[in-house]
Formats: sequence, C-alpha cells, structure tokens
Amino acid sequence: MQPNSFLGYTSVSQWALFLGIAAIVFGWIEKKENFILIGQFIFLVLGFIALYVVFTDKIAVPPNNGIQIPKEMKVLTYFKSTALFMGLDVISLLMTLFKIRFHKVSTYILIFFALMLFFMVFNIQQMAN
Repeated sequence: MQPNSFLGYTSVSQWALFLGIAAIVFGWIEKKENFILIGQFIFLVLGFIALYVVFTDKIAVPPNNGIQIPKEMKVLTYFKSTALFMGLDVISLLMTLFKIRFHKVSTYILIFFALMLFFMVFNIQQMAN
C-alpha cells in the first residue's frame, strides 16, 4: 500500500467517525432522533469501508523485524476493529428502530467505542513511517 492511499483510508475513516459522533451528540442535545439515526448510518457506511479494505487486501503488512510493530499492522487491526464496530452498530441501530428497552444504553456504548476508535486512528496517523 502506498503512503498516500494509506493516509487517505485512515483520514476518511477518521472523518466518518467524527461526523457520526457529532451527529449523535447533536441529536442528544437537540432531542432529534433523526440525527442519531444519521450518525448510526454513518458508522454503518464506515463499517462497509473497513470490510472493503480488509477483504480486498489493500494493506500489505511487511515482515516484522521483532523490534517494533509495523504501522500497516496497526492499521489492519484498526480496520478489523472497525468492522466489528459495524456489528455493534447494526445491533444498536436495530434496537433504536424497534424501540427495544435498552436502545439508549446501546447508543452510549456505541459512542464510547467510536471515541476509542477515533483516538486509535489518530495515534496511528501520528506515527512516523
């Protein structure tokens, strides 16, 4: 993977996380359910991007020298985590759409994991090549 496309995938992912978090928080503040759903759909699209990156082998991991974990391995781990995050988002989205008892709690958990992923990709982008 070239460094420019590498930066492109992580940047798009970081912006999608930011927009999803912002939409959900705005929906909570303004008490508008539509913004919460928009944020969850943004997370869903992010999950499909992560699945695309993981399944199409866009990230080539170089051999490990035993001293330091390569940046590509950390990005691959990040995208696999984002794909798992999509599963959590689908559960939360279904709970929200069907108004199941703990749908607000599932959205809180979703935001918590979204923030963890946001800072994970931020730290990866700060690493030197």
